Amino acid sequence: MFPRTPAELAPLLDLRPRERGFTVDTLPTDHGAILGAHELLQQVLAAERAAPGKRVLSLHTVFSSGGRSGEPVDIAVETTQSGRSFAGVTLTLTQGPLLISRAVVLLTADEPDTLHHRAPGPRPAPPDDWTEIDWGLWPGRTWQRAPGESGEVAQRLATEGLAGDPGVERGLIAMSTEALVMSALITRLEGGFAFRQGSSNVLAQSVTFLEPVDGAEALVVTAVPTYAGRGRAHGTGTVTDDDGRLLATFQTTGVLRGPSRPPA
Repeated sequence: MFPRTPAELAPLLDLRPRERGFTVDTLPTDHGAILGAHELLQQVLAAERAAPGKRVLSLHTVFSSGGRSGEPVDIAVETTQSGRSFAGVTLTLTQGPLLISRAVVLLTADEPDTLHHRAPGPRPAPPDDWTEIDWGLWPGRTWQRAPGESGEVAQRLATEGLAGDPGVERGLIAMSTEALVMSALITRLEGGFAFRQGSSNVLAQSVTFLEPVDGAEALVVTAVPTYAGRGRAHGTGTVTDDDGRLLATFQTTGVLRGPSRPPA
């Protein structure tokens, strides 16, 4: 089971300083591997802790190994840029000699608008279109609506009890984006999908943070699958508030494999 309350998620937020980085806890999973979504959350927190006074603008993560869930992970921090306007860090997550993932993170200090342009987000769905669900990664109330004509999948995530710390909010946004593109593609498979380890993993995730949450009652995460073939998958998405205000965008690249073939 995944954390369904802020209290259950709290162990992931405890970054313990070590030489040139941090040590963090991971939560046990049924399949034994660390959740990539939780790694994204912790990478946002680690980057902002390593560059005080700046916020994450973009996060680009490649997942190398599932690791061992329930055991601590070390996050090594390499600062690649440190200026007044921007900072850059590379984060390497390991368990002993095992490389789990690596993230390249760009951080920014906000400046006055020269131009304020924002492409409209997806049209907000009427309240009757949402059905509350009791599964997923979000530690709070979650709603989902039926896939759209182009296969997009959307979830509405209540922020009650989670707001207040902008860095944690950005981390939670990153976490919320990780699984949705693959879920959208799996729903298109005829006859269902038999999950097995390595059959539908996210290989790389990019998230760009545009606007602060600013007290939004809920986040709407919309994923649009753009490609599946040759055993791989790709899609894009947006994060908005209920009014369609664009908060973040993301891209997902993954692996999508069918059942194992018996030996010839």
